[in-house]
Amino acid sequence: MCILCNSSAQNTYFVTQSPVEQPLHEMRAVWLTTIGGIDWPHSYSQSQLSAEKQQKELCAILDQLVAAGYNTVLIQTRIRATTIFPSDLEPWDGCLSGFPGKSPGYDALEYAVKECHKRGMKLHAWVVTIPVGKWNKTGCTSLRKTHPELLKKIGDEGFMNPEHSGTSTYLANFCRDIAERYDIDGIHLDYIRYPETWKAIGNRDKGRENITRIVRAVHDAVKAVKPWVMMSCSPVGKYADTKRKWSHGWNARDVVCQDAVRWLDEGLMDCLFPMMYFRGENFYPFAIDWQERSNGKIITPGLGIYFMHPREKNWPLSDITQELHVLRQYGMGNCLFRSKFLTDNTKGLYDYVKDTYSPLPSLQPAMKWYDVRKPDAVTSLATAYYTDGTMKLSWESEGADVRYNVYGSDILPVDVTKAENLLAAELETPCVVMPQSASVRYFAVTATDRYGNESEPRQSVKSSSGSQQAEHHTPMAFLPVVKGRVVLDGKDVTDGQLLVVKSVEGVEMHSCFARYQDGHLSADIASLPQGYYSLYFINKKGHQHKIGNLSVFSF
Repeated sequence: MCILCNSSAQNTYFVTQSPVEQPLHEMRAVWLTTIGGIDWPHSYSQSQLSAEKQQKELCAILDQLVAAGYNTVLIQTRIRATTIFPSDLEPWDGCLSGFPGKSPGYDALEYAVKECHKRGMKLHAWVVTIPVGKWNKTGCTSLRKTHPELLKKIGDEGFMNPEHSGTSTYLANFCRDIAERYDIDGIHLDYIRYPETWKAIGNRDKGRENITRIVRAVHDAVKAVKPWVMMSCSPVGKYADTKRKWSHGWNARDVVCQDAVRWLDEGLMDCLFPMMYFRGENFYPFAIDWQERSNGKIITPGLGIYFMHPREKNWPLSDITQELHVLRQYGMGNCLFRSKFLTDNTKGLYDYVKDTYSPLPSLQPAMKWYDVRKPDAVTSLATAYYTDGTMKLSWESEGADVRYNVYGSDILPVDVTKAENLLAAELETPCVVMPQSASVRYFAVTATDRYGNESEPRQSVKSSSGSQQAEHHTPMAFLPVVKGRVVLDGKDVTDGQLLVVKSVEGVEMHSCFARYQDGHLSADIASLPQGYYSLYFINKKGHQHKIGNLSVFSF
């Protein structure tokens, strides 16, 4: 186990690491920042081709996160009174098109939701609440025209005024709009506090009430639409002074009026992502303090992995790996700021996480404090084996708005409480294709609702001979794939023709164009997750015709 020790004489903390059993349920999240495109996107969408390039970059990031065992993406959706989705309330941010106020030609939030869910990941819409950017920039200027009474100027920056009751109404309407229109899994409120530059908070109790009024209004608006949407926020990393440690005059409750523990206690928040961009004695006692105050809700400390970069504070990798292990010991997940420092493998962090910390998938913790019935178990679990080395697991379900988890082992019944048995999580359709494995002979499938509650498992069925029921089919023929491109026959398609890729369940996964490259007619499929697919072309009348099968699975 991981042991945390305190030397009172030196007032320092020592962490010793030894293996900690990986939990089945663990929040593993990243903040994916869109302001200025610093995490994504790194190119502008100004045509169909450039939009596809921008989307492929996002898919590549998501594929990296899935491969590293991360299950939740907090994508910056409201930036500075600007958005990454079409809104009647606020203008487009310029990070997507390169021009503030101009559409990139597609709905980036809708696309991100679809791509996350396709990979079994949760997506939380990250909403920056109080800051609205430079006074004369797009977002603030737009709000000054529509709601000047809600704004306060500090220096050359604009802020929504938490002391005006209309601010809570405006932000509640904004978040309700997102929840109504998008299949999001969470609303994540950032900077839900007084700015540190606010000179006249006055009575701190009144200040806390002002911020809590906003939190309550957003909570009530979102939960009225979709009660399963997880409400969270990112408070300052230290809640308050503790018996263990002084907060050095910078904390959530007493300085910037974030009464985050009260929000947990009153059910206004389901999860907190405190911004714990610290190390050593400034990290461990305050992380434990958050967990002790959690009231059974989800605490997911944010780790400042950007501080490992040489241009920042040049922290050693061990500072972060120690924090990861201690958080797991105390039953907490982690949220990394920012995603780029993980996917760029800063100081080997990506390799460490993928190979050591989270080699197995995990499920987002369930919101068990909501009194809802577990979904019904799936039925008719069947397994079909193919001679190409793959197998298809399928089942039936009468549940509405459920996802599916697949478990497997060499022991029947399959133990669905063990993380090592989880093979696939949050599947949207009642079937999955995977490679055959000699070590996995039996399977179990559960249905999970939007709160994270799982049904009883449906176990594999033995035949009278003791082996699994199985069907055998002729092997599938696959189209050739070279360097992330599928090679096409000019008899089937022509240059510039639109192609569609579908999963084995018939779900549209990807679209691309046939192009000549290196002397061959081909199409880019590099952004596809590993798996088996069918490729179709669309004729002039809009009808789809199958070209063949694709294999992008790495055995």
